[in-house]
Amino acid sequence: MTATNPASRPSLLTWLDMIQARPGMYLGAHPPHYGAMLDRLESWIVGYSEAIRTHQIRDPGIELYWSFWQFLEKRLGRSMEQGTIPTIRLISGSDAEAWETYWRLLAEFRTSAGAG
Repeated sequence: MTATNPASRPSLLTWLDMIQARPGMYLGAHPPHYGAMLDRLESWIVGYSEAIRTHQIRDPGIELYWSFWQFLEKRLGRSMEQGTIPTIRLISGSDAEAWETYWRLLAEFRTSAGAG
């Protein structure tokens, strides 16, 4: 695989795995700064999504991620109109809990979608 081969490019889900493992490296914030981590994660996802759209790059991971909000609406029984991360923050007792909840729910979603 080469860098020009689309299959060799990391997808959004791959990037999210790397961010979860090393948030300080990718987001410039780390525990105990969970509020900043969540804000930057949300901005990172939006920026990545816009770059993919602008450059017309196909990313199956982002295509799958776009249905994460539907999973959350069913799983949490509430609207995601404010966005996934803001809604998870609303239902969590703290930003630290929201950080953990986001990753737990994303893992559940990926398992249910067969994207392990």
